[in-house]
Amino acid sequence: MLINYENIIKYYFKSNFPKIHRWRENRKQKKYEKRVRQIVTDYSNRYKTEGHYPLFQTIEIETINRCNSTCSFCPVNKHADTRDFKVMDLELFVSIIKQLKELNYSGSIGLYSNNEPFLDERIVELARLAKEQLPDNHLYLYTNGTLLTLEKFTGIMKYLDRMYIDNYNDNLKLNLPTKVIHDYCQKNKVYLDKVRIRLRKLHDVLSTRGGQAPNRKEEQITTLSCSCLLPFRQMVVRPDGKISLCCNDALGTMTLGDLTKEFIGDIWHGEKYCEIREKLAKGRYDIALCHGCDSLL
Repeated sequence: MLINYENIIKYYFKSNFPKIHRWRENRKQKKYEKRVRQIVTDYSNRYKTEGHYPLFQTIEIETINRCNSTCSFCPVNKHADTRDFKVMDLELFVSIIKQLKELNYSGSIGLYSNNEPFLDERIVELARLAKEQLPDNHLYLYTNGTLLTLEKFTGIMKYLDRMYIDNYNDNLKLNLPTKVIHDYCQKNKVYLDKVRIRLRKLHDVLSTRGGQAPNRKEEQITTLSCSCLLPFRQMVVRPDGKISLCCNDALGTMTLGDLTKEFIGDIWHGEKYCEIREKLAKGRYDIALCHGCDSLL
């Protein structure tokens, strides 16, 4: 099915059975914390024996740092974004793809991060360049779907392995551009295994995003002693080539490297990343952004 109804079930339980919802969320949180602690311990042991951490499993490449949505939970919605406007140079994008190829990178490549990727008019061409150079990698992106047309959709789906459409509507109804895509796929029986539509609320209250979420700034971590897997598994590239701490560092407040001056492998295995991981292995106490974040995976 194109539409993921998981959020509808979540909203139903949250509204009608708040105690059950909280119990389920707390149980899930404890389960995740236990799992994260074990995985981080395994990563740390591998570092001690092999002298380096495994390469990231996913890389997010943000080619334009803007979004056209007004989601109240997002620190970079179009009314809250404080970032200087940036668009990635084509030469830098090509360089990143070539470096991934040289590294024999086998993980996922996301052509997005804290942005709306279809604001970049080159996005279809960028997807083509990435897929031609790295045909065996999983290429994907997240979009709010509002800028999609059938032409853009069919153009980019030649290269994407998966498209996630976050359909933001407080009534949990399909917005018109998303409905057009949904009906096209259903009618023609195409991309049914490659497109996922998530029904989400524009004014939902979600994670703290490192204490930067406009509608949920307070810290609500179950325990600061728990680590996080993102700096062990994910790399996030901003349009100017600088590397953010993780996807929750929406405003780019921390920089772990610069791809206009350094190579991907050198940054990932470098001192700054290793220092972050060593701190996180002990908990979130010493990193300001992580101190206020409730993300685990």
